Order: sequence, then C-alpha cells, then structure tokens
Amino acid sequence: MSQSNKILVSIVTLAYNHEVYIRECLEGLIAQKTDFIFEVIIHDDASIDRTASIIREYEVKYPHIIKPIYQSDNQYSKG
Repeated sequence: MSQSNKILVSIVTLAYNHEVYIRECLEGLIAQKTDFIFEVIIHDDASIDRTASIIREYEVKYPHIIKPIYQSDNQYSKG
C-alpha cells in the first residue's frame, strides 16, 4: 500500500440494539470530508434488533470504509 493509500484514522464504534440510531451514526461518519483515508470499525455485540442488518447495508455500500465485526454471542453479558 503506498503512503497515499494508507489508512490514517480508524474510528471504532460499538453497537448493541441501536437500530433507531445506527443509520444516523454511520451517515455522520461517512459524511466526513477529509484529505486522508479513514475506516470505520463497527462492532455489533449480537444485537437482537435490526442493527446488524443496517450495518450490513453500509458494509455493502461502503466496503472501503465500513469494516464490521459481528458477534454471534453477546460479549458484554459474558463479562
């Protein structure tokens, strides 16, 4: 990867049952105007609502930016 294609900033976002808010969050992150490459690492902790589905929409639409982590078991509840 050349220096000009190197990711300079990684934004880490956690989500659990944020169906109502996650789209607005991701839209705000995607809308950032920068002169550098950034990525959004979004960790869904086994949401039981539509949060993961919405994240998948953004993963497909912005694969160069959205880097999801999907849990099948809620990690928070495991301590």
